[in-house]
Amino acid sequence: MNNIPRLERQQGHARLLVDDRPYLCLGGELHNSSSSDREYMRDVWDKVSNSGVNTVIAPVAWDQVEPVEGTFDFSIVDGLLEDARSAGLRLVLIWFGAFKNASSTYAPTWIRADRERFPRADRGSDPMETPFSYKGSMSRPTLSVFSRELFEADKAAYCGLLSHLVKIDKNRTVILIQIENEVGLLGAGRDQSPLAEAAWNSPLPKELRKQLANDPASFDASVAGVLQLAVDEEKSWAEHFGDGNPVADEVFMAWAFASYVGGLATAGKEILALPAYTNAWLGPQDGQDVPGLYPSGGPTAKMLPVWRAAAPAIDFLAPDIYVPNSAEVMAQYASADNPLFIPEAKFRAGDVFLAVGRFNGFGYHVFGLEDGREGSQFGEACKALLALTDDIVDAQRDGRIFGFALEQDEAAVTATLAGTSVTIRNAAKLYSAMLLDAGVVLPPPPELPGETVGAAHGNTPGDGRPFGLIIAMGPLDYLIVGQGAILDFHKEGSELELDSVRELRLTQEGWQEGRFLNGDERLQVLQGDKISAARIRLLEAVKN
Repeated sequence: MNNIPRLERQQGHARLLVDDRPYLCLGGELHNSSSSDREYMRDVWDKVSNSGVNTVIAPVAWDQVEPVEGTFDFSIVDGLLEDARSAGLRLVLIWFGAFKNASSTYAPTWIRADRERFPRADRGSDPMETPFSYKGSMSRPTLSVFSRELFEADKAAYCGLLSHLVKIDKNRTVILIQIENEVGLLGAGRDQSPLAEAAWNSPLPKELRKQLANDPASFDASVAGVLQLAVDEEKSWAEHFGDGNPVADEVFMAWAFASYVGGLATAGKEILALPAYTNAWLGPQDGQDVPGLYPSGGPTAKMLPVWRAAAPAIDFLAPDIYVPNSAEVMAQYASADNPLFIPEAKFRAGDVFLAVGRFNGFGYHVFGLEDGREGSQFGEACKALLALTDDIVDAQRDGRIFGFALEQDEAAVTATLAGTSVTIRNAAKLYSAMLLDAGVVLPPPPELPGETVGAAHGNTPGDGRPFGLIIAMGPLDYLIVGQGAILDFHKEGSELELDSVRELRLTQEGWQEGRFLNGDERLQVLQGDKISAARIRLLEAVKN
């Protein structure tokens, strides 16, 4: 039997090992309902297997596998694994248990029908209007995370899934597990059900107070400022904070959800020690500026230290990124304690290079993978990067890599690699300016084809930004891959010039050496209309 996929941490860097080799997870998440029907998935597997990705994130729904309490049917899981193996793909399974997008629609009927045994969350007398709802809409069920009965039922089903994987997944097709999905409470900052009120009137957890005392700098200042008064006193949440404190409400809910999800992770790892994570609906964000408008208690950036203290069995916390300021979000979630893994995002090829090259990420996944256009820019980005997996992972560990995606208002970005300063600019803008100086006006570039067909989030345009990554292979040797950028190298005390530029050509065996680029072709080593790669060697003359 192959070794279980695992996260290996060394020198502040984490890498995922699959079959004992470094593995980058580049792919996408299926739509919520796609994996529930094997026949529906047949065409999806055919399409995805040729798209350039290596990983598919697929939900497994509690209501489908345990329609009657204690009676399990994992046949849909069997089909997922068999078909993924046939397609040459690895799987990340999402456990759609009691909580999915801050509601409980995937809990089985026998759970939702028994409100006495499995009580609902109570948003109080004046709940907020929540996103993705409308006047006159039917209510969506939201179970209380404080219910021990719910936790035990969810745990039994989740552990049943992992026990089944132990029996059937000898080839390690499943490499990671996501537990629940975008947990938290919408409509109020805090659950006010009787079970929740009992917890609110109990002392703050010792582990939380210990984290505050030992590492206050790990908390956002706005959170630490509120919680600091509670470090040394064993009073209840209610005594410390009273009502109407949105920070305290969010921390209270975060501890509850983290304890719940972390408890599932702990129980599951006793059966199958796959790396486990959960994902975040981001907040605050535009139009969702207070907890309750975004899921209160989820693993948002400000709640990360709370989650780490309450749920040590969770290997990492992962942001779902649909906002435009993606680099800012990546920076919030990427750390030595929390390696970057993005389970849901837009089809935006440049962000893959940012995640992997600048933030040492080991996973990037678009949502609605099956919507991707054949030959999409995202698929080509995955092919380009996966062919460099070993080089990328080693460079991440050594600090020899830099990823970039230049925004419209960003003239240049500079990084230092192997003691040399590298400035990256928009090649098309520079080329146009140089020709304009000579009296030549270029027409505007053609519009990029859309990335998706029939996408849930609308037709996503191709990424027109200059993007890519650069790896220092030696003191004067660099590997670059990306699109639409021009690079200049400078070193204090030396004069540098390009010695050689060797184009690389992507084949089924990986990147192979191609043309020697010189003359005009050196003005745009990374092509403007498609992802390309090259090896650059510099010539150095030390200044007297």
